[in-house]
Amino acid sequence: MGKVSKATKKFNRKYLNDELERRRKNKKAQELYKKRELKKSRRAQSNEEEEGDQDQLIGVEEVDDLADFAASTLNGGKEDLTKFMQDDDGDDDDGNSTGSEDLAALLNEDESDSDSQDGDEAMSEDEAMSDAEGEDEEEEFKQQLEAMKEKDPKFFKYMEKHDPASLKILEQADETPSDSEIAGAEAHAAEGTEVTVEMLNRWGSEIKKDNSIKSLKKLLLALYAASHMDTESAGGSVYRIQGMEIFNKTVSTAIRVAPAAFAYHVPVANGRIQKGGRSRVVQALLKSYMASLVALLRQMSDPTMAQYLIKECERMAVYFGSFARHTRDLGRELLRQFGSDSADDGVRISALLALRAIVAGAGTETVDMALKGIYLTYVRHSSVKNMASLPTIQTMRNCGVELYGLDANASYQHAFVYIRQLAIHLRNSMQLRSKESFRAIYNWQFINSLAFWAEVLATYCGDRAEEEPHLCATLESLVYPLVQIITGVARLVPTAKFFPLRIHCLSLLLRLSAATGVYIPVLPLAIEILESPEFLARRPIKSTLKPLSLDALLKAPKEYEHTRVYLESVLESVFGLLADSIAAQSVRIAFPEWVVPATLQLRRWRKRVGKSWTRFSKQLQGLLDKIDQTTRLVQQNRTRVDFGPSNLSGANQFMNSTSTDATPVGAYAASLRKVRAQQRALLLEAEAAE
Repeated sequence: MGKVSKATKKFNRKYLNDELERRRKNKKAQELYKKRELKKSRRAQSNEEEEGDQDQLIGVEEVDDLADFAASTLNGGKEDLTKFMQDDDGDDDDGNSTGSEDLAALLNEDESDSDSQDGDEAMSEDEAMSDAEGEDEEEEFKQQLEAMKEKDPKFFKYMEKHDPASLKILEQADETPSDSEIAGAEAHAAEGTEVTVEMLNRWGSEIKKDNSIKSLKKLLLALYAASHMDTESAGGSVYRIQGMEIFNKTVSTAIRVAPAAFAYHVPVANGRIQKGGRSRVVQALLKSYMASLVALLRQMSDPTMAQYLIKECERMAVYFGSFARHTRDLGRELLRQFGSDSADDGVRISALLALRAIVAGAGTETVDMALKGIYLTYVRHSSVKNMASLPTIQTMRNCGVELYGLDANASYQHAFVYIRQLAIHLRNSMQLRSKESFRAIYNWQFINSLAFWAEVLATYCGDRAEEEPHLCATLESLVYPLVQIITGVARLVPTAKFFPLRIHCLSLLLRLSAATGVYIPVLPLAIEILESPEFLARRPIKSTLKPLSLDALLKAPKEYEHTRVYLESVLESVFGLLADSIAAQSVRIAFPEWVVPATLQLRRWRKRVGKSWTRFSKQLQGLLDKIDQTTRLVQQNRTRVDFGPSNLSGANQFMNSTSTDATPVGAYAASLRKVRAQQRALLLEAEAAE
């Protein structure tokens, strides 16, 4: 150890003790600060906001329900629920101003420090002593009056006649309640004040007239009690709802007057909440109203009432969008209603519109939640049980497609991820080649997932490409991988049992091709069905089974396998696909050459098996005749063109003004579609009758 310098010795002699004392004090202060912070965090844990919740109303705490709202203040202070909920009958006539001052004072009230608490305790002791002295004097005066009544009854009668006010204290003594009566009154007070129609009418009229915040607070407390009637949290409410009439009146009154009051106190301009003014005062009321709406919607099983509440949530979409937590709660509930088995199409469409209104002004997190949620909800409820479930699934699919048109980038990201997921499942199935791997592909959820993305791409890359050019340019790169997946699924198990599944896949390819204008070779896949051994090498089994519809099937029922009834249903569907696929190319300049291979194969098939399938042989001959007529029509139009084969733009404009349904083969295909639609309607009616 080296020699200690003079400066060090001087520091140790003059400053070392002071420095050590300062450090000890600093350490104690830090420990005390940590303890205080720990207490504060524990005290505020119940009302703490979720991480990442950024409210547009600055300084607003997140609250789940009205009980939390009553127990929190803007500065983090705690307030007694009963003190918040008590009614003040001595309000001024101007309920708007007095209510706002009262609520502002309530929300901005801080926790009392230790000094003020001591002062309050001292004041309470003085008040208790003065109250005790007053009670003793009052008791002594009562005893004197009782003695006078016995000793001098004449004077007592004189007092009753000329000064009755002095004797009222005896009447009050007779009316003093007993302990049991006091306990009953306290129990009744704990249950809450029963809401009446008169109270609701008075609150509603005051809110309409003056936008009274105090009346709005009372009405929302009643709405909270109504929305939590069957929950444990209802016990903390100051109001009590008795009967369905009061329940309906409370809900209808709140929904009728509350939005207008919120629009007055927290105005909205250009789809955004305007800060300042009374926004800090009514923010907790606004949150409690939104929480009550979600709670009511969660309890509703009647489709009419559910649709009514969803429309009200849609009206409040701007306010919901200001609070991320309430937006998530509402989004989850709307998705639950969207996929509910008891919901009808009206509820699903209303849920979509409300979800779309919320997503329109929300951030990326909410958009991702909505897109992911609606797709997964659709997939979970896409199992086809019978013909009656097909319209519901189609409605859900259309709703999901509508939502995917709001944000191009988010839609592409979700579509890419889920289409890639489908491709991975297909690849695993093709590699394993087991029953379990085939079962993972050949199910309604997988097929309807393909149908969902096919409809998304067909809508925004075809039907609405001109309306949404940016969305079309973003999504069109997904057309090719989706076509590859659908083609792979169609050819995964090429047996007669799964002809219905292949027909569904061909319908999806036709939808994509017709909408986007992308050429997809559907004809070879359809002709493969006709050239299968079921038609060329095996005689069908005669059966008395009822006709079969393939719309609700992925594979043939065991009793229908190899039967004539089943194969006739397959032929009807295949001929419809043939007509649609040929009609889709009927206005192309190369149609006469393009259709030759298919025509030769169809004529060969008719020649080989036409005698066994007389009805379909005649139907196929009609299709071939329409193909010949369309070929002559295209050739006549080609004689009038003035460009060569190298002019691609001119070739694409060929017969551009002619609709495919206007050609002979297009009109024939339209007639077949109409017949199939009529047959489907009859089957639906038959199932409904059963």
